[in-house]
Amino acid sequence: MMSSKEKTGKMLSVLEAAAALFIIVSVKVIVPVCPGMLELVSGKQVHMKCYYAGAAFVLFAVLLLVNAIVGFAAKQQLACGIMTIALAVSLFVTFSDSVGIGICANPEMACQMTAPFVKTAAAVELILGVIAVFVTIKKGADER
Repeated sequence: MMSSKEKTGKMLSVLEAAAALFIIVSVKVIVPVCPGMLELVSGKQVHMKCYYAGAAFVLFAVLLLVNAIVGFAAKQQLACGIMTIALAVSLFVTFSDSVGIGICANPEMACQMTAPFVKTAAAVELILGVIAVFVTIKKGADER
């Protein structure tokens, strides 16, 4: 029989996986970043930064999904909770032009529509990570 801590850990992992899948589906299907190219002075075309931000969002979401699977299968909620927090913060940092990749400044660009979806899911991931850490630490203190 599973303890309440294990049940909570599995429930958090399922919610984390759902939020990670939501990021992937948002970026790739619901509100994808624009596929537009930027032409350099040399005539060469390169992807705009929103393309790279979208790729980073998907990468972080895949890592969150793997982390959720590990959290579900293993009894490592503290480590998985800390990793969830770190990856959620990384999602937020990606939006920063000075630290991360950034997104287009033009409010009419597709990435401006993608941003609220990713930020909402990242906030959910952050909250779930904090809950996982708190529950694990609290349960450890209760066992002493």
